[in-house]
Amino acid sequence: MSQQPPSPELTRSWLTTAKPSPPPGPLPPAAPSMPTTTSTASPESSTPTTTPPQPPLGPSSVSEIVTSIKPADFLKVHQAPCSQQGFITGIGAGAVIGLSRWVMGLPAPKAAHWAVGTGALGAIAQYEYCQYKRRLEREKMLRMVEVYTARQAREKAEAEEKKARERREREVQEQEEAAAGGKSWWRVW
Repeated sequence: MSQQPPSPELTRSWLTTAKPSPPPGPLPPAAPSMPTTTSTASPESSTPTTTPPQPPLGPSSVSEIVTSIKPADFLKVHQAPCSQQGFITGIGAGAVIGLSRWVMGLPAPKAAHWAVGTGALGAIAQYEYCQYKRRLEREKMLRMVEVYTARQAREKAEAEEKKARERREREVQEQEEAAAGGKSWWRVW
């Protein structure tokens, strides 16, 4: 059972899941990344529709991921969520540990190894912690939306029930007045 190579029109990157590959030739000026819109050809609707992003093509192997990394991706790595915080934490941790190991008498190359290793581990740890906090926040927001929509539905149902109850009370009161003989015989003014 052989795997089919990915289609030539879609390229995968470790920063983006799937995007169309650029046409051969000179590149157009860079534009902000936005969802693509297509206009509908039907005369009934002249508004453009937004196409959803393409789902991932399936499980990827490590070699596919490594070959999909382009040099331009390294220029955008700081734009990934949580990466700046991870880099800053890693650089700070690496500098502190490297300098402290050097001051304690370790040779400079070994202290540098400690600095690089600590910096990499610190950056990865901070990045994963930040992603964890983002996941928790996303779940919290989803719960808040669910609670809010449930509360709105409950309040709407209560308001409709109150209106129906008032309407029934008014009808019963009108029926009682009609049964009592119509209008009352006295006026306040």
